[in-house]
Amino acid sequence: MRNFKAIIFILFLGAVSTLPVYSNDIYITQSGAGLNLDIIQDGQNNVAGNSTTAVSLIGASMNYSLTQTGNTNILTSDLEGASASIDMDIIGDGNDVVLNCDATGNYSCDNFNVDLDINDSGAATGDSSNIDIDVGTTMNSDDSDVTLQILGDSTTANIDIDGASSPVSITSTGSTNNFQINVDGNGDSAGHAVTIVHTGSGATYDVVQSGAYDSILNLTVNTSTGAAADVDISQTQ
Repeated sequence: MRNFKAIIFILFLGAVSTLPVYSNDIYITQSGAGLNLDIIQDGQNNVAGNSTTAVSLIGASMNYSLTQTGNTNILTSDLEGASASIDMDIIGDGNDVVLNCDATGNYSCDNFNVDLDINDSGAATGDSSNIDIDVGTTMNSDDSDVTLQILGDSTTANIDIDGASSPVSITSTGSTNNFQINVDGNGDSAGHAVTIVHTGSGATYDVVQSGAYDSILNLTVNTSTGAAADVDISQTQ
């Protein structure tokens, strides 16, 4: 499928407590270069792919934008292809986000850029989010870039990147958050770089970087109130 363009908008007004629980569900399978996909979901129980049926996008030159507003949002995407731009805005509590690139090894996932905002508008608390991002699952990815901006408590983020020149940046405000970051593959020429800026109490950080040279970590933690942070760092050249 060539030059595929999709714009999806779903508006769901929350039902009162006496009515059944509804959900907005979207499942997409697409293959071919030149994808521009925009999804907007507004309501409760938004789903764009799940653990059994993910949104599957395959091909180069991909632009994938998604906005979910409401609580208990679920986003699961299996992506394959170089030159991908992923922009996600998730607003609400209880979010479950899974992004996998290069799930089968048909593409290298080079130039894979992810920008994920949790509670971008500040309209909700953004608590209890689970985030899992894997890039270069079976083949290394070159020049990927993962950026997370998170507002809320009890957030868990697992980021695993295999490849060269693949910076990770996290800006987080909230308490009892847990970040697990693993970057490995080709180093050298600033190949590994992790930046974390966190404000809140009771945070846990586990950062592992390995490869041939270039393991850079910039960590800023502000825990002026509440419990202190627990930080574990492992860097191997």
